[in-house]
Amino acid sequence: MATSDKDPNDAADTGGWLKDALRPFHFISTMRERRQIRRMCVDTLKQYRQIEAQAPKASNEELYARVFETRVGGAHPGAVQEAMRRTKESFATWPVDRPLTLRDIAQYIVVTESLRNDIAVTGVSSRAVDYVLAIAADVIPENL
Repeated sequence: MATSDKDPNDAADTGGWLKDALRPFHFISTMRERRQIRRMCVDTLKQYRQIEAQAPKASNEELYARVFETRVGGAHPGAVQEAMRRTKESFATWPVDRPLTLRDIAQYIVVTESLRNDIAVTGVSSRAVDYVLAIAADVIPENL
């Protein structure tokens, strides 16, 4: 167990001794977070493939909208269009305007579903965003 030179009873101490003690276990939460992101990306890709097989002539935007519908449990069309708009604003307009991709959809889903609690407590960390971007790029083909 890690120890600290600080006295745990010191009134000015803000929990530094606890952080020191738990630091060796941080990798566990990081691994869990990465596994959750990967699982959500894989699930999104599977859903896309299933929907694509059911509607082979549908446009990409229609397929993406159906992915959103299945992820949020049959959301009404207005909510789906709002999610599509937010995804485009978040991922497909900077640094250059481009069409939405399935990666964009998966990234939005991961950030809004899995990181929702973390965002509410601590805000979005650059580490979490880096994980989402890297894992989505690893799991989801660029051309979808």
